[in-house]
Amino acid sequence: MNSDMIGGIVRAIFPPAIAYLVGKGILPTGDYAAVATGFIALLTAVWSVHTNKTGKTIK
Repeated sequence: MNSDMIGGIVRAIFPPAIAYLVGKGILPTGDYAAVATGFIALLTAVWSVHTNKTGKTIK
Protein backbone atom coordinates (compact mmCIF):
# COMPACT_ATOMS: atom_id res chain seq x y z
CA MET A 1 0.00 0.00 0.00
CA ASN A 2 1.51 3.34 -1.01
CA SER A 3 0.95 6.85 0.32
CA ASP A 4 -1.61 7.70 -2.37
CA MET A 5 -3.77 4.75 -1.36
CA ILE A 6 -3.52 5.65 2.32
CA GLY A 7 -4.38 9.26 1.54
CA GLY A 8 -7.43 8.15 -0.43
CA ILE A 9 -8.63 5.97 2.42
CA VAL A 10 -8.18 8.78 4.92
CA ARG A 11 -10.01 11.25 2.66
CA ALA A 12 -12.88 8.78 2.26
CA ILE A 13 -13.25 7.88 5.94
CA PHE A 14 -12.39 11.10 7.79
CA PRO A 15 -15.28 13.41 6.74
CA PRO A 16 -18.08 10.92 7.56
CA ALA A 17 -16.40 10.08 10.88
CA ILE A 18 -16.22 13.77 11.83
CA ALA A 19 -19.83 14.30 10.72
CA TYR A 20 -20.90 11.37 12.91
CA LEU A 21 -19.04 12.77 15.93
CA VAL A 22 -20.58 16.22 15.41
CA GLY A 23 -24.03 14.66 15.01
CA LYS A 24 -23.65 12.76 18.28
CA GLY A 25 -22.55 15.93 20.06
CA ILE A 26 -19.06 14.62 20.83
CA LEU A 27 -17.41 17.40 18.80
CA PRO A 28 -18.71 20.96 18.65
CA THR A 29 -19.66 22.05 15.13
CA GLY A 30 -16.97 24.73 14.84
CA ASP A 31 -14.12 22.38 15.75
CA TYR A 32 -14.05 20.49 12.44
CA ALA A 33 -11.15 22.50 11.00
CA ALA A 34 -9.09 22.20 14.18
CA VAL A 35 -9.64 18.44 14.36
CA ALA A 36 -8.82 17.95 10.68
CA THR A 37 -5.62 20.01 10.98
CA GLY A 38 -4.51 18.16 14.10
CA PHE A 39 -5.23 14.77 12.55
CA ILE A 40 -3.25 15.62 9.42
CA ALA A 41 -0.34 16.88 11.54
CA LEU A 42 -0.39 13.65 13.56
CA LEU A 43 -0.44 11.50 10.42
CA THR A 44 2.45 13.49 8.99
CA ALA A 45 4.51 12.96 12.14
CA VAL A 46 3.79 9.22 12.21
CA TRP A 47 4.63 8.88 8.51
CA SER A 48 7.89 10.80 9.02
CA VAL A 49 8.96 8.57 11.91
CA HIS A 50 8.02 5.46 9.94
CA THR A 51 9.98 6.44 6.83
CA ASN A 52 13.04 7.80 8.66
CA LYS A 53 13.84 4.88 10.95
CA THR A 54 17.46 3.86 11.38
CA GLY A 55 18.60 1.62 8.56
CA LYS A 56 16.28 3.19 5.99
CA THR A 57 18.66 5.95 4.97
CA ILE A 58 20.17 6.41 1.54
CA LYS A 59 23.93 5.96 1.59
